[in-house]
Amino acid sequence: MNENIACELEHGPDTTRLVDRRRAAAYVGVTAGRFEQLVRDNVVPPPVMVDNKRRWSIALLDVAREAVVSSMPCLPPAIADITPEARPCERDAAPAAHELPDQVWFDQRARFVQRVRRSLLSGNEIRLLREFKLLKQNQISMFGYYGSFEALMVRGYIVEIDRKPPSSRPLVTYRLTERGEQVVSALKDEPLV
Repeated sequence: MNENIACELEHGPDTTRLVDRRRAAAYVGVTAGRFEQLVRDNVVPPPVMVDNKRRWSIALLDVAREAVVSSMPCLPPAIADITPEARPCERDAAPAAHELPDQVWFDQRARFVQRVRRSLLSGNEIRLLREFKLLKQNQISMFGYYGSFEALMVRGYIVEIDRKPPSSRPLVTYRLTERGEQVVSALKDEPLV
């Protein structure tokens, strides 16, 4: 988010003013990509077309801004009191009492599980399952941890059997479950182009 744009709009926006996506995202306090997601999820009102360009009214964005701000998790008091001028290396370490996973993490996890269970397999999930079929193996190792693998674990199609450091981008090994093998065998082969 460009802080100059956000500050410019915060200090006296004209409520009838229309702004482009980049400025609207900065005003709401999210990245442009996240802003697009909020528009698709109907958190942010749809744009109006002006000369074949999408524009958002500042007055309508105020409601979306409040929704976004209220949905953000609150920082613990020890972290919230950090002065913004302090460089990261000069800040005090986070208190040891605040350990993850905390209640916020469990709530986010529960919402993710509910969302996955309500939805159909995504294109990425199908591609990952096809990898098992293509390699004719029931086990795959990858660097990194991806949401599609997590969704497949929620569905019960794969399990994580090993993880090697570093924690920022670990080598993770996944294995198909019996249920996953049934789904993989039912997948049609991808047509050759």
